Amino acid sequence: MRCLSIRIPCFKGLLLGLIAAVFWVSAGWAQQVGKQTSDPEPFEMIRSLQSLQEQIAQGNSHVMQAQRALLTKMDASFVVLPADAWQEPRNARAAVIHLLSGGHPDVMRYLLSLDPAPAVDRKLMEASLAYVEGREEDMIVLLAAIDPLELPASLGGHVALVKAAPYIRTDPEKAMELLQVASLLMPGTLVEEAALRREVFVAGMTGNVDRFRVLSIRYLRRFRTSVYAGDFRRRFALSLDTLGFVKSEDKFALLDDVLHEFDADSRRGLYLRLARSALLAGHLNVARKATGEALTLTVDGTKENEILKIYLAATRLDPEFITANRDLLWSIDKSILTAQDLAMLDGVYTVLNSVRHFPEPPPNVIGEFNVATNMDAPEDQSWVSADMELANVLLRRTGKSLAQLGEQDER
Repeated sequence: MRCLSIRIPCFKGLLLGLIAAVFWVSAGWAQQVGKQTSDPEPFEMIRSLQSLQEQIAQGNSHVMQAQRALLTKMDASFVVLPADAWQEPRNARAAVIHLLSGGHPDVMRYLLSLDPAPAVDRKLMEASLAYVEGREEDMIVLLAAIDPLELPASLGGHVALVKAAPYIRTDPEKAMELLQVASLLMPGTLVEEAALRREVFVAGMTGNVDRFRVLSIRYLRRFRTSVYAGDFRRRFALSLDTLGFVKSEDKFALLDDVLHEFDADSRRGLYLRLARSALLAGHLNVARKATGEALTLTVDGTKENEILKIYLAATRLDPEFITANRDLLWSIDKSILTAQDLAMLDGVYTVLNSVRHFPEPPPNVIGEFNVATNMDAPEDQSWVSADMELANVLLRRTGKSLAQLGEQDER
């Protein structure tokens, strides 16, 4: 009965168990029918690994543990296989993919010591080891003459992905080309998911707005539930700042179709970020639009809703909004705001109070301008202190005295 109330998690758990059971039963059956080893061939294990990674790319976090277990099993199995097993090209390529997928580097060090060497380009083996050890310069040299498109797709995609890494900062266009190759060779896999995430980052870094929008939409439509989608959202948010979407209403409008691909929670956070950036940059029309979008996605009484009240008041500086802004600002629950939010609130109060005061009169002009109308007193008078009441009485008395003096002067 408990599973009936949480059908989806239970279904995922059962599916994961079924996958694991099929994998290990298949391995046991292979052993009984005369396989030389107790494990499947390396290239078969890589297929199982890639199947798990495809599920990770689609958001199934439950298989993360299964992936780690399989990689650990591969680490142990690969180093006890007879040397002639690595003369099978598919197995030799599997060793490179294993390392680039999170396998232990000691396995590759062992394979590099074999004689005869595994049936794969030695530069690929050495480059994969250099990559995981952080030796980028060595990796660049080793992979310089290797074209990922000339390799089998399952290996070429991984090679294109790692080959692009050092060029993201030094040669973004070259990095983008390699990332596109990775996506092309291994569609629907974790390799394509990682390549798309990095492409979005590169597009944002180079200021290519159109490519940034297209790639973001593609990622969200293909991998919005990926286990690594949080990294994409972080990179996307950073790119919003660098690409200057808050500088004009036309540029801000370009984001509409992209932001509506996000879930409501993410969209609310992004609009909140955009509203703040636009407000601080002085682009009030954009700030007003972003604030309005965010307000439709918030719940009354939440911290985000209180912050958005501040932003809304800050975007309405015209005198006709004075009363509305006063009521809005007084309704804010300051107890749930951070020190940074309170500083913003103080700044808004300062600006709005400045709007209420007319400037000094021109030179040689006697007197000061005054407001045309007075704001109505708030209904709730509990905030009025005894000192304030006394000051009000004294001000009224002073006003009457000055009026009487004026009448006497006229006589």
